[in-house]
Amino acid sequence: MDNLQHASREKYFHEIMQLCLDKSFLVCVKIYTAESSLENTDILTWVKIEYEERGKSYCLLYDSFNMGIYNFRDQLVKVLNNELLLDSSIKKSLGFYQSQYYKKNNRKNLKYVVSDEGRTYWIGYRYQLFGSNGIEVPASWLYNDQLGNIVLEITPIYPWFFSEPKPGEVFIKYSEWMKTYKPILIRTITKETAEQWLKQIDELIEAVKKNDERLRCTGIGCAHCAKIGKTGCHCGSLLVDEKKHCC
Repeated sequence: MDNLQHASREKYFHEIMQLCLDKSFLVCVKIYTAESSLENTDILTWVKIEYEERGKSYCLLYDSFNMGIYNFRDQLVKVLNNELLLDSSIKKSLGFYQSQYYKKNNRKNLKYVVSDEGRTYWIGYRYQLFGSNGIEVPASWLYNDQLGNIVLEITPIYPWFFSEPKPGEVFIKYSEWMKTYKPILIRTITKETAEQWLKQIDELIEAVKKNDERLRCTGIGCAHCAKIGKTGCHCGSLLVDEKKHCC
């Protein structure tokens, strides 16, 4: 995405919550909605999550509310229960190993486990908070260290895994890029802070659930249902604006 497209998208987001790491309010995770306000946000609304530290910010997520916020909550619950102890195979940054994972011929040094559903995956993905698109969104991780501390880690990923170099862009080979690999940041979160985050997120989810019920189609009928031969609106879609019942 070029700078003009990025700026155009940014102007549509409005802040609805801050999750602060300390009392200074200078280090926060901020949640934004693509709607005009929290009152107009439902579970399918596009949201953005950023980590901000003393004027510098990193976008961690662009996704729907139900995909992003619920995942955030689940990961918080796990670290609060000390369920995400970092595996002994992870001796460097999680982002370093993720880059090896994407570079398929380097996967032999990674540890794999099998999920309850029988799916084999790299163990590092247990700790992933939000994924990376390789360009404007880095990867983020939330886990417990060997002392039981809660750790937030934000890591870069090789920029050309998902796209070709643009004209005039300085291209760096993967092998050269990895020689100086380091995480963007690693921060320890106190249990009290994580508990406060969970409380705030639960309040946010509850508010959006109520919005969702209020905004859901009332059954008067809509173009979508007419197209598929229904006499009433039972599709369960969400209101787009006041002039439409759904779709």
